[in-house]
This record gives sequence, C-alpha cells and structure tokens, in this order.
Amino acid sequence: MSTFQAQILTPEGSLYEGEVTGVQMPGSEGSFEVKAHHAPIVSTLDEGSVLVRKQDGETIYMISGGFVEVNNNKLTLLAESVTEG
Repeated sequence: MSTFQAQILTPEGSLYEGEVTGVQMPGSEGSFEVKAHHAPIVSTLDEGSVLVRKQDGETIYMISGGFVEVNNNKLTLLAESVTEG
C-alpha cells in the first residue's frame, strides 16, 4: 500500500509526524480523505475527528478546526487544538 508523509501541528508544537496510508478529516465543505499522490489542495477544517491510517493501525484525533495543505505527497495539518480520541 502506498504511503506519504503527514504532519499534524498545533500551536504547542508537532503532535504527529510520519508515514501514513491515508488521513480522513472534517473539511468545511464536508469530510474527505487524502491518500498517496493526492492532487495539491488547501482547505479549512471544521471541528471533528481526524482519522490517521498507518500500516500498523489507526489513530483518531479530535480537532477544534484548522487548515490542511497537501502538496508533493506531503500533508500538513494545522489544528487550533487537538486531543487524542
């Protein structure tokens, strides 16, 4: 399964950084998932859950909103606040 780099950042610092197979998140226009080789995108995020899929399992984070950028097979998620869910 193809992987890509993902990073989840908060005002306090980096919460997650590593290889993932997919990231599902609450976009302001609806939930969507990013997988390897996704087209470049910048989107605002609403409050909700972010599902990080890794080769060895999944992790869920709850965010209060933020932004996501995907470019060159790298995802950067900037969250206002995050709790592990």
